[in-house]
Amino acid sequence: MNQSAKEEFVFVPPRQGGRLFHIGLILILLAGGALGLYLASQAQIGPIFLLSLLPGLLAVILVPILAYNLYCLQTAYYILERDGLRLRWGLRMEEIPMNAIIWVHTQDELVVPLPFPLLRLPGAVVGNRQISGAARQAGAKSVEYMASKTRGLVLIGTPESIFAISPQHGEQFLYIFQRLTELGSLTPLEARSVHPTFLLARLWASRWARLLILTSLMLSLALLAWVALAIPSHLQVNLGFHPDGSPGDTVPAVQLLLLPVLNSLIVLVDIFIGIFFYRREETQDLSYLIWGSGAIIPLLFLIGAFFILGST
Repeated sequence: MNQSAKEEFVFVPPRQGGRLFHIGLILILLAGGALGLYLASQAQIGPIFLLSLLPGLLAVILVPILAYNLYCLQTAYYILERDGLRLRWGLRMEEIPMNAIIWVHTQDELVVPLPFPLLRLPGAVVGNRQISGAARQAGAKSVEYMASKTRGLVLIGTPESIFAISPQHGEQFLYIFQRLTELGSLTPLEARSVHPTFLLARLWASRWARLLILTSLMLSLALLAWVALAIPSHLQVNLGFHPDGSPGDTVPAVQLLLLPVLNSLIVLVDIFIGIFFYRREETQDLSYLIWGSGAIIPLLFLIGAFFILGST
């Protein structure tokens, strides 16, 4: 817990366990994806080739999600001040005026436990759950989790919803909250709620961002469609060249699927990195540059596929 000069008390969630879990899982997925792509490049046509592509596809889907979870955990904070409470979990931010907080309890004080998110990981207990019946507290209809663990939660009740957080020093959080409420609020915070979808809506409203991202996705689909249509008419293809410039050894044509797989991995990473920099106005130009390069990458793969198919 840190205290600033203007009586802001900054709490953070426990990070070490969640950080180690997410970094370890990301490294395992990346290593498995790289190994799978290598085995696919050596495999003949058949189930082994398709199974070798699965780790790479899993990495494409899961690594961005885990990376975002890690970013959320690393940037999360809960700030208590005399005028209200500020919560942040990645791109999700909530500012609650002190006079809008009805109660603050620990998890163990509730007679009826609240439902947890259906999917939760170490370091990432996030999401919304509807509550009903005896579990309702002061009329709140939902509970939103912004926590790194399921034990030792602190619950903040407001008229509309409950926020479940996991400050590292929960008892100290409760003590300071009680002290600040006794002092009273002079100028309550203005209620503010920011969701990740707000960033996506702002991104989609940008003509250039929309054009560059859609271009990279459409060219990626064109690469996949072309390769899929070309494979049945080519039993073998040449991947690479000998030092004298002659075509390299032939491999089964199905291995051409490695091109759209590699392209998809690069393009998706490119899009997510661009979104990360798009958050701040001063780095938005860098986002456009990244997305512009992402639109060129599938074009380069298309040119590569053209030469490969043309040499057989």
